[in-house]
Amino acid sequence: MSPQYEYKTIKSTKKWLGLMTDRTITEQRLNRLAQEGWELDQVTTDWTGILQVLVLRRPKQ
Repeated sequence: MSPQYEYKTIKSTKKWLGLMTDRTITEQRLNRLAQEGWELDQVTTDWTGILQVLVLRRPKQ
């Protein structure tokens, strides 16, 4: 039987009128979620390549 996962999505945090990803805040959120057992599964970007959504997963408890 394959493992089952639960998923969480987070939007990247923007600065500069929504034109740039605030990497520091996004990194802090990812590190906090990693401590809770979440791992990065997928990343979506817009047509310019700017990060939009992070999809995280962890095994169901």
